[in-house]
Amino acid sequence: MLTTRLTCMQGTAAREWWQLYEGAFPACERRGTAQHAAALADPAFHCLHLADAHGGFCGLLSYWCLGALCYVEHLAIVPERRGQGLGRQALALLSRPLILEIEPVVDAATARRLAFYESCGLVRLPQHHVQLAYQAGQPDVPLWLLSRPALDAAAVACFEEAYMAGPMRYRA
Repeated sequence: MLTTRLTCMQGTAAREWWQLYEGAFPACERRGTAQHAAALADPAFHCLHLADAHGGFCGLLSYWCLGALCYVEHLAIVPERRGQGLGRQALALLSRPLILEIEPVVDAATARRLAFYESCGLVRLPQHHVQLAYQAGQPDVPLWLLSRPALDAAAVACFEEAYMAGPMRYRA
């Protein structure tokens, strides 16, 4: 898998990334363009364009380095490339402990998503978590936390503090 770290939202790679981002995540779970541009200037934020061995765009991964922990903010694979192990390859790029959010399981799609992350070694954490809406006027989103390896309550509390001070700073 080839990765390109985006530092601005100009060029073909950025356009591909943004198109998938808008299609894969609802407005309450993604930034507007101005907030995303501000986040790109933060050295803790990593916005990756994912391509196959031939350079064809296959997905996106964005994550934050929050101390010893990686917070995976967004992972999406283009629809026609799903089921080919690319999401697993993307997560394998992250060698430090990681944490991410998913929707609670309410249907077959959310059950598949949980099963995918569990197959990648993540475990569901018992702590209650709400993602603040990324855009004004949108609802906050109750989500589940998953981590690799399992994090204790103190580590989750540290994550929540870093989450508010970092990623949540870049929302409308």
